[in-house]
Amino acid sequence: MPSAAVSRFVPGLILGALSLLSAFLLFQVQPIISNYILPWFGGSPGVWTTCMLFFQIVLFAGYAYAHALTLLSRRWQGILHGLLLAAAIALLPIAPGETWKPTGAEDPSLRILLLLASSVGLPYFALSSTSPLVQVWFTRASGGGRPWRLYALSNLGSLAALLSYPLFFEVRWDVAEQSTLWSVAFGAFGILSLAGVWMDRRHAVTSETKLAALIDPAADHPGWLRRVLWVLLPALASCLLLSVTNHVCQNVAVIPFLWVVPLSLYLLTFILCFERERWYARVRVLWVLPALLFVFVTCIVDRLQAQRFWRDLGKLMHERVEPWAEKLTGRHFDFSTIDLAPNYLWQLGWAFGAMFFACMLCHGELARLKPAPRRLTEFYLCMSAGGALGGLFVSLGAPRLFTTFAEWPLSLIVVFALGGVIVLRAVWREKFRSLHLGPLRVAPLLMLPLSVALTLGVLLMCVLGFNPERDFYFKHVVEIERVRNFYGVFSVTEDDDRGEGMRYRRFRHGKILHGSQNLDPALRREPTTYFGRHTGVGQALESLNDRPAARVGVVGMGVGTVSCYAKAGDTFRFYEINPDVVRIAGKHFTYLADAEKRGARIEVVIGDGRLALEREPSQQFDVLFLDAFSGDSVPVHLLTREAFAVYLRHLRPDGIIVVQITNTHIVLAPVIEKIAADAGLKTTRIATLPKGDLGGTDHILLARDAAYLRAIPTSLIGTEKKLKHDVRLWTDRHHDLLTILNISQNTQPRQSGD
Repeated sequence: MPSAAVSRFVPGLILGALSLLSAFLLFQVQPIISNYILPWFGGSPGVWTTCMLFFQIVLFAGYAYAHALTLLSRRWQGILHGLLLAAAIALLPIAPGETWKPTGAEDPSLRILLLLASSVGLPYFALSSTSPLVQVWFTRASGGGRPWRLYALSNLGSLAALLSYPLFFEVRWDVAEQSTLWSVAFGAFGILSLAGVWMDRRHAVTSETKLAALIDPAADHPGWLRRVLWVLLPALASCLLLSVTNHVCQNVAVIPFLWVVPLSLYLLTFILCFERERWYARVRVLWVLPALLFVFVTCIVDRLQAQRFWRDLGKLMHERVEPWAEKLTGRHFDFSTIDLAPNYLWQLGWAFGAMFFACMLCHGELARLKPAPRRLTEFYLCMSAGGALGGLFVSLGAPRLFTTFAEWPLSLIVVFALGGVIVLRAVWREKFRSLHLGPLRVAPLLMLPLSVALTLGVLLMCVLGFNPERDFYFKHVVEIERVRNFYGVFSVTEDDDRGEGMRYRRFRHGKILHGSQNLDPALRREPTTYFGRHTGVGQALESLNDRPAARVGVVGMGVGTVSCYAKAGDTFRFYEINPDVVRIAGKHFTYLADAEKRGARIEVVIGDGRLALEREPSQQFDVLFLDAFSGDSVPVHLLTREAFAVYLRHLRPDGIIVVQITNTHIVLAPVIEKIAADAGLKTTRIATLPKGDLGGTDHILLARDAAYLRAIPTSLIGTEKKLKHDVRLWTDRHHDLLTILNISQNTQPRQSGD
């Protein structure tokens, strides 16, 4: 290989490796730090969106630093960047201190941002600045190569980090070991960065003269409109990413790791748009048309199918089209119900498809508007500012402005309008070309109907898109209250229970039912949903009937249904992380007030249950009920060896721990069995089927004394038998949700679960 080629190849190889490694570490640190802090704040999707906000803000700061650094002399660039790397390495390893654990009274968003700043702020800042700096160094070293390919390579590294963490790193090492490995890799990153600084200093002014002849004047002097679009397009894409994550994780299917899918698609659109311009720019309309379809259907599908005309259309299809289709094909069809999203997989498909094509439009237009290479740090600075603005809107603004996830349909409407502008602009350009239909030009004839159709589409999305989640099971639903906060969207409704003559008041978190109460005065004190007398928790609490002044602890309040079992002299102590849940339980439901009228004592502790129990003296509970699992999201810190050591400290010698393991997508029984065996506890399991206003439940009961548990021997079924032997003991440092994940494609997500 000629020496000139070698001199270009070696810097390209080093800078490519640096770009790949920095992006990999950038996205690896996010799940590592999340393993530390997600459990402290209840495992809410709001924690993830707040973390994303922090990382976007620091990314903006890193890009701003990179832009300012390139304005200095090469000597000062090397000195300042070297000092930054040294300071970041000095703060390793990354791990937040115990003092950052919340007490329950502070704002979770602010505390998370401060926690992240103190623990990973500087290393993440150094990593954030690398991508634009590497592309500047590459442009100088190559005399005007293609730096945008390095950006695609960095997004490929981000995607690899995102997918490899749950599949490889998390299942093999605990968080302390992951932190050590990450720190070693960060050291390698520091060495490569210093090599990049050294190579950049070697290429002096000669590279600048080579670049001068390659600059496109139009790209080198972007106007204010182009700069504004550099901010707005990534802001819209960021809104789409975070809002679809909130939407699907709480309103469609509460499945662990579901947030990985939209983030992976988001990174994939960057790779496609910046790796090869022709993949988007040369076939823009082929991306716009499916984007318009997916965005439109996703925005209006729920309300559309609830309209009378849609049911009339199904009736017409059944009466007119169905016989014709059967006669033509000889097969049976059922067109009486036209459902565009018959199950949660279809709903996920529409949402993720809309998000993917929408981000392709945003990032494709962004790539099309990119400047000359020497302005790339300014370009990335504007991009990161847009991403941070989108994160600020979804994480901090939307929860205070809306009582639903309205930012999701709002983002879709804006993308639909953007797609319409792209289509109309493409058609308008054809007006001046040789596109004729006889003596007429085709383009002017298309402009008017296209404009009308797109305008009607936007109006229809505005009318039907902003819609609370429809209730698939009950008619005549009356909404009493809807509130949104850091932990999600909560609603209180009344309904006639399928027209059976009973009125019920229900409390939901998204689509997850957290409790209900029969409004009949004679039945309002009876437990419903997952707390019936025949369930595991019901039997455990009924065993206290002969025990005076019993003490019961409940982690996860719901509407306080378990207080139905409280009798005079008993103390029921609830631990609830969400203040709005406490308020709603007292305002709209009478379980707690009725228990107090019977002479029971109700105590409420606001804050994370485990953290509160760690701070308190022994409560000597007769029964401790763990019911803090919001649908299928699992605060894993409640199910570790260290957590159960805390629970046992608060339990009487003959006390019982009841764990709610009712779950659609996670097999929790082997995890509890493993912890019980490690702690020397006896177990039994009580599973019940749905009956009337009682839901199907699955509870595991643990106790030191096996006398109470002998009546019903425990049993594991199906994949649980194998998992009991394969699942590692969960600790604060190691817990692997992927191993116990069980998603059936033919199973609808449970519309209840506590």
